[in-house]
Amino acid sequence: APYTTDEAAAVAAARLTNDLTADLISRYPKKFKAFVTLPLPHIEASLRELERALDELGMIGPNLHISALDRSVAEDEFLPIYGEMNRRNGLIFYHPCGDGIRSPMINDYRLGAAVGTSLEDASIALHLIYKRIPYQFPNITHVIPHLGGPIPMLLERLDNQFSMQQFELPEPPSVTARRFYYDTVGHGSHAALTCATLAFGADHVLPGSDYPVLLSFETYEDTFSWIRDVDLPLNDIAQILERTAPAVLGFELEPN
Repeated sequence: APYTTDEAAAVAAARLTNDLTADLISRYPKKFKAFVTLPLPHIEASLRELERALDELGMIGPNLHISALDRSVAEDEFLPIYGEMNRRNGLIFYHPCGDGIRSPMINDYRLGAAVGTSLEDASIALHLIYKRIPYQFPNITHVIPHLGGPIPMLLERLDNQFSMQQFELPEPPSVTARRFYYDTVGHGSHAALTCATLAFGADHVLPGSDYPVLLSFETYEDTFSWIRDVDLPLNDIAQILERTAPAVLGFELEPN
């Protein structure tokens, strides 16, 4: 993500990235759709690039890193982006920025990739809930990677200790968390996928590849084939692998 205080550099990098990506999807329109790279934290410039990428380049929504220059993208200064995506009934994909949630308890122990990214995933889900963004902007589809980090293990705890009344939440946190979608990137963990599927429902879990990161540990085929070996109902596996993503991303399924 080209997030920098230098607005001109951020805009140039975002435009270059989006133009290259648009060229790829124009050549393979039945295989790819693309997310927009934004020149954050520059909101007006980001809105202009968002409009260009959605209306001219055919992209489907922004990819927001979970923080921009140490500010959560759920903070108020980013609300115009949510407002625009809400107007368009759009989709937002989030991704860790790799800062170990700015914690020495993570970074001093070199746990950024092993643990920090999952905590970033959980953080953005919680920030969205805390800021009531799904309630303010109900027309947005939110996709969070890596099975939501520890979120599927915390739903009941959140309802007990993340007080609706104290934080003026319109519904229990577990209900809002189940409105999000989550991808399957879990390094082949059957337990993690089972937990997320039970927590969120198979219709809110979609396949993710984490390309090219997981290629250091497994083949591209393995990244998806292991899902069929998880002890889940066959209909849930088919939902995850074949139906959730097309519905969320707007692909038309071709007949068998």
